[in-house]
Amino acid sequence: MRYRIAMIGFMLGSCVCATQAFAQSVLVHVQGEEGSREAYFADILVVMDRTPVDQLFGPTRVKELDTTIVYEHPDKPEFSSLRLQFECVAKETVDGKNIPKQPAFDAPVKVRIGEFSWKLRREDLKDEKLPAGDWRTSPSPVLLKLQKIACNEDVMRSAIIKTAKAKDDGVIFRKEIAKIGLPSDLQLVKAQSPPDQLEFVWWVLWSGAKRPDPSGKWSRRPTKKEMEEYQAKMAQIQKQHDEFVAGIKPQLEANLKHMDAEFAFHKIAAEIRGGRKLSRNERHMLTVWEGKTEQDVAAKMGAPIVSEAGKLHFFSYGQEFDNRVIVGNRQGAVWEEGVYEHCSVQYVLHPDDKNVFRVVDVRIWANSSQFGQVVFACDGLLDVPN
Repeated sequence: MRYRIAMIGFMLGSCVCATQAFAQSVLVHVQGEEGSREAYFADILVVMDRTPVDQLFGPTRVKELDTTIVYEHPDKPEFSSLRLQFECVAKETVDGKNIPKQPAFDAPVKVRIGEFSWKLRREDLKDEKLPAGDWRTSPSPVLLKLQKIACNEDVMRSAIIKTAKAKDDGVIFRKEIAKIGLPSDLQLVKAQSPPDQLEFVWWVLWSGAKRPDPSGKWSRRPTKKEMEEYQAKMAQIQKQHDEFVAGIKPQLEANLKHMDAEFAFHKIAAEIRGGRKLSRNERHMLTVWEGKTEQDVAAKMGAPIVSEAGKLHFFSYGQEFDNRVIVGNRQGAVWEEGVYEHCSVQYVLHPDDKNVFRVVDVRIWANSSQFGQVVFACDGLLDVPN
């Protein structure tokens, strides 16, 4: 079998694949009649968070799961290596409150094909890039299972660890994944990469089935020259991978540090607000102002009235509208006509990890001489940052 796996690697051409020494995959799903079967594998220990930065504190996350589909039909590729991205409901919130309810297992899922997906063509065993796709909603049984794996990486990782501690007892694994509704037919396999999974399918899962071989390269051993070329190619790929990792590692570490700091800051902001009930305008203002600096506030709103208390700075702005007049008639009766309105907006700021004061709360007070109605007073005070 080793020479066949080596031959697959040789046939991959220019595809650069990262080594995953600690990867663990699972056989998720098999479908179709004999001659047209498809086998789905997922790398359950390498789930990437692809949530856009502006949605990190929202109710959903985007998780990316490396998925391999091996095909039996001769008109299909040998396999597709897909980076499937799923929309997941968040399991936690910044303030630990109002955690969204997880959807039912059979609820349709939102999914798209992510960047850097590819397939191995059957006719010439060459790799071909696949374009990223648009988001779509699907009730497909296999996508339901893959989405649960992607959205519950904590459960899957725990299941792997407990299974390993129990000397690879499959009963433990099946018991753990049942907690998130996954069926017991999921099977852990040692095949880690798409070429390994391709060989597993044809040597184990579909053993004895006629294998399409339009290239004529599955029925012979690689030559000495091909093996040498394969080894040189693998060494080159590993070198490129190592150089790539070395180049992006500092930036990745910086990004992770920044994300940790942002999460900590937003947690502090939630604690300062203390769960107080926000008005509609306050919610809208916080959406665009939370995390903005003193300079951002002053640049948009102008010079504020500044006060301090402990570690907090308060930037206050206010204005009023008053066209009230006293009128009377010949009978000596007098009354007030016109409208009085007043609006105050206060930005509460707290220092971040770099001692830069940033907005953690926006408080709005408005009143009017007309009961229950404020029309003009806050005009110009409820603006968005530059």
